[in-house]
Amino acid sequence: MKKPLNKKTKKKSGKKFSFFKGNLKDWGKAIIIALAVLLFVRIFITRALTVSDSRMEKTILAGDYLYINKLKYGVRIPFTLLSIPFTDLTIPFTNIPSYLEWIQIPYTRLPGFSDISRNDLLVINYPFEEDKPIDCKTVLVKRCIALPGDTIQIFDKKIFINNNILPDDSNTVVFRYRLVTKEGIIPDKSFFDKYEISCFVNVSNRVYDINITPAQCEKLLQDTIFVHDIRLMRLDKAMLSHLFFPSNNNFSWNADYFGPLVIPKKESTAKITLQNLALYKKIIEVFENNKLEIENNKIFINDAETDRYTFKKNYYFVIDDNRDEARDSRYWGFLPEDHIIGSASFVWFSIDLNKSGLSSIRWSRMFKNLN
Repeated sequence: MKKPLNKKTKKKSGKKFSFFKGNLKDWGKAIIIALAVLLFVRIFITRALTVSDSRMEKTILAGDYLYINKLKYGVRIPFTLLSIPFTDLTIPFTNIPSYLEWIQIPYTRLPGFSDISRNDLLVINYPFEEDKPIDCKTVLVKRCIALPGDTIQIFDKKIFINNNILPDDSNTVVFRYRLVTKEGIIPDKSFFDKYEISCFVNVSNRVYDINITPAQCEKLLQDTIFVHDIRLMRLDKAMLSHLFFPSNNNFSWNADYFGPLVIPKKESTAKITLQNLALYKKIIEVFENNKLEIENNKIFINDAETDRYTFKKNYYFVIDDNRDEARDSRYWGFLPEDHIIGSASFVWFSIDLNKSGLSSIRWSRMFKNLN
């Protein structure tokens, strides 16, 4: 038969339990505070973004982890209040959305300490996705090349803003070139590695399509052993225009011949006709939530006949640095200001997706400034 615990033993046991219970409460409070701080930082200061495509090479590589500065242009208050913190679009390991659209608040942005400038690297929500709340759309990085009120035109791959040519960085911008090697020369992987060519397609015997910068092209032209010819590939005018904004027969634009196009500015007014309505249709109906109808060859907005439209928001034109492997404003049109999350500030970590282990870490890109 067990002896009852004496008073001294009972008191000591109670202290242990009280100490353990007290520690649990302290840990619980610490975890809650830590999560609250992390949530505040994610919403109002920064968030992480992992890049998985090559559309911004050579500036940003697949496998880069980016620091997003939300304060620069002003913090955008979340639209969707009912969402699971620290998740992206879906609940982990499922295809179930991690948000509910029941409560949506209007677009609000706190004051920032800088305006958006040409050449800025913007972190945005993809405007082409119409079936999701704005802040739940796919996150992308694009380069801003035209501001509200600017006129953009692309002619023979050259970009003009307000009739002034926008110079390209020969070490940054990537185009598709056609490389022809000399008779009897078949380059192996070491040749492409030597010139840092990561993307190439063998079109036929001695003919390769490669994605490189103008600076890389200059180096290749100096190779008299392997290279017979190399030339920049271009689309003919109007070629494949159905793939490009605004995908309308009245505008035969493509990636190499585009515009001129005026970027809408808040409170500016544009004349709209049946011929140019395709340019502004998505702005009027989707981005600015109006009722648009055409009856008897007349345009009605919110049941009123009109040939003018005054924009409620600012819009931007963005482009990918990998120009011929792009999905940018040339394809889907204007970027609304409420789709801008912040600025891509620097790379805080980077891995080569084609390697494994420590050798996959790109040490030279750690904390690389993107401004």
